[in-house]
Amino acid sequence: MKNGENNLSITSLFKETPSPYVDSLTSILAEKNSVISEKESVIAEQKKSMVEKDFHINKLENEIRWFKEQMKLSRHPQFGRSSEQSSALQIEIIFNDEVTPETESDETPEAQEAESEQITSKPRKKKSCGRKLDTSRLPRERRIHDLMEEEKTCPCGCRMEKISEETSEQIEHIPEQLKVIEHVRYTYACRPCEAIKTATKAESPIPKSMAAASLLTDVIIKKYDHHLPLYRQSQILTQQGFAIPDNTLGNWVMQSAEALLPLGEALWEQLNHIHRLQCDETPVKILKPDKEGYLWVYHSTEPGNRFIHFEFTLSRSGDHPKRRLKNYHGFFQTDGYSGYNAQRAQAGIINIGCWDHARRKFVDVIKINGNNKSGKAGEMLHLISKLYEVEEAIRGKTVEERRAERQEKAKPLLALIHSKLCNIHAIKQSALGKAVTYALNQWEYLSRYVEYGEVEISNCWTENQIRPFALGRKNWLFVGNETSANKSALLYSLIQSCKLNNIHPRRYLIYVLNQAHHMRRKEIDPVTLLPQFINKELLA
Repeated sequence: MKNGENNLSITSLFKETPSPYVDSLTSILAEKNSVISEKESVIAEQKKSMVEKDFHINKLENEIRWFKEQMKLSRHPQFGRSSEQSSALQIEIIFNDEVTPETESDETPEAQEAESEQITSKPRKKKSCGRKLDTSRLPRERRIHDLMEEEKTCPCGCRMEKISEETSEQIEHIPEQLKVIEHVRYTYACRPCEAIKTATKAESPIPKSMAAASLLTDVIIKKYDHHLPLYRQSQILTQQGFAIPDNTLGNWVMQSAEALLPLGEALWEQLNHIHRLQCDETPVKILKPDKEGYLWVYHSTEPGNRFIHFEFTLSRSGDHPKRRLKNYHGFFQTDGYSGYNAQRAQAGIINIGCWDHARRKFVDVIKINGNNKSGKAGEMLHLISKLYEVEEAIRGKTVEERRAERQEKAKPLLALIHSKLCNIHAIKQSALGKAVTYALNQWEYLSRYVEYGEVEISNCWTENQIRPFALGRKNWLFVGNETSANKSALLYSLIQSCKLNNIHPRRYLIYVLNQAHHMRRKEIDPVTLLPQFINKELLA
């Protein structure tokens, strides 16, 4: 019976009772109800406080889990293997594709114990000790090691005869040398006519500079291909007996890039003539202004028109690719960065996702779990690897054959991957949750590649072109300003485009630097000198 009902019944029971007793009893009951109400209020407050504390504890646990994940990921590049291949993760996962996907997160101990896994450790292969250096293309010098004449006489008095010879090879290094070329021009005159003629000489790539194209190319190659900063080059030249200040070398590099600017404009024009393009970006430190800029990479995968073009900008804004690709039509392959949303909405562009980026996030989950935890991330990695096996099998085939085999083999795998992704319920802030969210948000673009035989499964070709720049960045650390950064980007573009087209970068740069004045006077079309179009016989 409730308190109010007690009060009424007692009041009615004693309604004939004199009023002083009723008033006293009513006061006692009111005081009792007040105490009960206060206790109920305190209990409600405590319950509310407990709910808030539980929420706060759960939030802190998620933050701790996130920080632990970040610590493991940050330590892995230093202490772990950098490869993302399944073999490098030292795990072998066995899954039954018919099993109903579970709904627990990878991060819970119960899920880790429930998942089936088989870990095998394969013994490392011993390195062979045989000679593997190919010396067939090196110049040779034959040195004869013979006995002295008195040694060719046997102690018995007979003359010894040559019966065989032994040959061994040894590779020597001949230091490079600087050489001065004196250009002597004779002048002739006709005294009766008072006419004078002077012999002409080849123009220098940089007007009024002592540096020939070969020296300029050597500095450029060492900086942008061998990642040797200019101050180190200056030190090496000083040790060779000829001191060239590093600021002089820097001026030479920038003036060389300026002489080759017509080639950069010609590369930009090619974006309107291709239909297969990959794009990516990477950060770079800049001094003036003191901030982080970005290097954008435009990689044409068009057969017969393969090239790389780098562009430096002060921000990561999507306005930059929007400006460059406003007239582009064709396939456009990127990661999930929102800066490419303008291209995703642009008419005439077919957007393709990158499975390397999606796969990498599941690799991170496995790395966080110590490289030996399978579970849902391992299952996804196993299924994604099946997609790459299909790609390996169709490499080198025609566009029609690639599309047909993708439809037959990769499309069912994609359906299975999508169904399993939809059944993974992980904390969104966790590494697994982020991996699943990324894959589902990008699914439209990730699954589109199977409809076309022209495109690739991932953007890794472009990432490979960024690596030389990333290696150089570890040496020279920063760029001075936006102008010098874009000149450096042009030199990177030409060198990497040469490699894509099987052209020796040194020979190419020497030749085009000697053609700089012809391009400036428009005596030669820069398009004909691009690495993908140049006549290779000119570089022999």
